[in-house]
Amino acid sequence: MKKYPNDPGPEPQYRWRETWPGEGHEDYAAFDGPRQFGRIMLETNGTMRMQWRWSISHIDGVKRHILPHTGWLSHPRVAAAQVEDLYERLMELNGLALNSRRS
Repeated sequence: MKKYPNDPGPEPQYRWRETWPGEGHEDYAAFDGPRQFGRIMLETNGTMRMQWRWSISHIDGVKRHILPHTGWLSHPRVAAAQVEDLYERLMELNGLALNSRRS
């Protein structure tokens, strides 16, 4: 995500790692401690070309969900912020503790 200096989104609050390191994909997974909770990826083909798809992963203990849990945004940090916000809301809704809050 560091390749996009003009991204209007906030700095990530959690740890984001490349999903496929070294393969050149624009694809990142979000972690709260050891818990993976979301993902963003750049679409390079089709009607959503150059849009960032964001999604929440399956999270152990989450029984109640918030929709939508996936979507498209124009910038990676904006998409990451959407994932982080939804993750925190899901954890609160389900009475689950956050592990950390760091980038």
